[in-house]
Order: sequence, then C-alpha cells, then structure tokens
Amino acid sequence: MRLLVILLAWMLRRQLDARGWLDPGRWQRRLLEHAPPEKDGGRGTLRWLLPLYGLLVVLTGLLSWGTSGIAGGLWASLLALALLVAGTGMPGWRAPLRAYSAAWRTGDMQAAWHHVSPLLPVEQRGAALAPEQLHLSVCGALIQTTFERYFLPLFWYALLGPAGVVLILVALMLRDHYPSTRVRARFGRWVHWFAVPPRWLLSFSFALAGDFSGWSGEPRNRRPRRTDSCGEVLLIAAGSALSSYALDPARFQAHDPDGWSDYGHRSLLAVRHLLNRSLLVWLAVLAVLALMGILP
Repeated sequence: MRLLVILLAWMLRRQLDARGWLDPGRWQRRLLEHAPPEKDGGRGTLRWLLPLYGLLVVLTGLLSWGTSGIAGGLWASLLALALLVAGTGMPGWRAPLRAYSAAWRTGDMQAAWHHVSPLLPVEQRGAALAPEQLHLSVCGALIQTTFERYFLPLFWYALLGPAGVVLILVALMLRDHYPSTRVRARFGRWVHWFAVPPRWLLSFSFALAGDFSGWSGEPRNRRPRRTDSCGEVLLIAAGSALSSYALDPARFQAHDPDGWSDYGHRSLLAVRHLLNRSLLVWLAVLAVLALMGILP
C-alpha cells in the first residue's frame, strides 16, 4: 500500500509542479505567521513546541496503527497521500531555470542571476558570484531542494508510515518558517540528522543512475567531508556520477570552449535527468521490498 501511495503522490505532485500549484512553502508560512513571539531567546517556545511536536508524531502513528485493520489501512493511506501531496513538490522552479538557461546562452549573467537568485540560499543571494560559482550554486540548490521536497519525505514515509511524513515535514516547516531563530536552529539540527540515512542512499543512487565507475573512483581529496552541508555532499556525489564535466565548469570550458554558451542548459538537464533516474531507482527498490513483503 505504501508503494501505491508513493506512486500516486509522485504523479500528482509532478502535475501540480508543472502548473505551479500548491506551493508547500506558501501555506506553511501562512500557518506560522501568527506563531507566538520569541521569548527568553526562544527557550520558552521550545519548552512547549518540542512536546507538541513529539505528541503530533505519536498521535499520527497511533492513528495509522489503529486504522490499519480498516479497509486495509485505507484511511492511513489517504492521510499519508494528502500530507505528501500538500507538503512536497517544487512549484515555481521550472520557469526561473528555463529563463536562467536562456540568459546563459546569450551570455547575460546578470539576467541569469536575477532569474535564479530567489532560489538560492539566503547567504548567496547578494553575493557577486562568477558564472562558474553561480552555476554550481544553482545546481546545489536544485539538488538539495529536490532531496528535501521529494526523497526525504518518501524515505521516512516508507520507513515509518504517516508518522514519518509528519516527523520530517513538520521539522522542515519549523526549520524554514518559524519566526524564532532558536527554534529554526534546533529543528535545523534535527533535519540534518534525519537526512543522514536518505542522503547516503541518494548518493549511492546517483552512482546506480549515473556513472558508477566515476562515482566509486572519485579522488579522495574531492570526497565529502564531515563538515560539508547536505547540499555540498550531494553536489559532490552528483558531480562524480555525471560524465561530460556536467558539474565541473572549468574542465568543461577547457575541454569544449565552443559549447560554453550551452553549458548552463546542458548541465541543468543532466542534473534533472540524474535526479529523475535516481527516483526511479528508489521506486524500483521499494517495489522489490513490497513484493518481498517487507514494505507494508
């Protein structure tokens, strides 16, 4: 049943993304805009917010367990489907990336930056980045956002059911939109640890969906370090699994200077295809687990 829910959520979410509908960030900001103001540096907020968060996860787990015998767990599956459709997806990314690729082709890097700056991390939006650095920042943001909006919720749903969806989606919502810096920092650390197992699995999926020999033969000095962020780790893994220097602008320019004007489009297309193939790898593994009776 979980595999069916994941497939339905993925298909529905892709259609919504193509139309730019149901942005999870928008309704999450509206939900939290009236949150209580920060007091005592956020300590007082955490005293009631953390138990409430834990209680919400536990109640969702009990609800899904209690309804598991009713119509084959239909109610729990519908709850998980609604949560996945509402809380995942990347609407609003397609048009900026298309405009970015067009600006890259014409060599107008100022326009390219203007199109994608809202998609970049806050600390990079005002930076004067070289074209190579800008492109790697865009690809890193695309990979990390796809990971958090698709792979991370699917992993925890497959592992824990609807409670896993609530566990990760609420943590992401509070990390990104709660009006207390202390709360955002606390849940940011939690999201970091929640992301470790699926991050490793996605990195390995890149190898299966791309160039395994390149991924496994990556020089030691270019492998991720413990201090690297999730986006940096996944960017390095994707670069190792992609051929034709798709995530190595300097080497691509040296190897094919005549194709530099089309590099932005070709690189983004390669990254998107790698992510899509990796998701298919995950779905294939989940299908095998379902056939073996391991996945409910």
